[in-house]
Amino acid sequence: MTASGSGHEPASTSGWDARLYWRWIGYNTLAFLTVLTVGFLLILLGNDVLHMNLASRNVILALLIATLGAALFGGVLGALQWLVVKERVPVPRKVWVTSNVGPALLAWLLVIMPAVISAQGSHQTVSTAYLLAASQSLALGPLLGLSQSLVLRKVTTRWKWWIGANLASWLIVDALIYLLSRWAADLNVLTGDGSLVEVYLTLIATTPLTGRALLWVLAPTALTAAR
Repeated sequence: MTASGSGHEPASTSGWDARLYWRWIGYNTLAFLTVLTVGFLLILLGNDVLHMNLASRNVILALLIATLGAALFGGVLGALQWLVVKERVPVPRKVWVTSNVGPALLAWLLVIMPAVISAQGSHQTVSTAYLLAASQSLALGPLLGLSQSLVLRKVTTRWKWWIGANLASWLIVDALIYLLSRWAADLNVLTGDGSLVEVYLTLIATTPLTGRALLWVLAPTALTAAR
């Protein structure tokens, strides 16, 4: 039996469960599509409607938008991921969602908002700045794994592997994107010159790797409750 009592018996050591695997990919894909799209709209709101710029020193507005962006990321991605995590371990939804908000806030404060604000008065458009910032913030993906691993530490003996799994998945995807960009001149997601669709695909490409790793990390034989 799984933690949810669904009656679907996973492999005890490998943790493999096709149903949970595809749910992880589907939920993460939906979350990334939602987060990036709404995040882009938040940036446009801050720029075109609220006239956010460095000259006005509207730091409070920038912090507000960054907080909203981080809350969106943590709320959507965290809540959808939790639907899979709870099938294996009794992690509270609020705890899992919160572990997603911290890294997201760092990405918005340190990468996305500075890039968008500095685009004011320059030759860059806001959309270009957002794409560049979003592509650069992909490097913060492993930080998300670190934050989540602190939650998993209480429920599985393999929690440290979740850090490495996230780091490996992002490095592998970034390496593949780089190699593809050498052959396809139009693939420029790592330089910020690509399209929003390319950023979507880069994020989604990590989910098959992290999904398989999560099932192994949360395999029944690795759970602390089983020892």
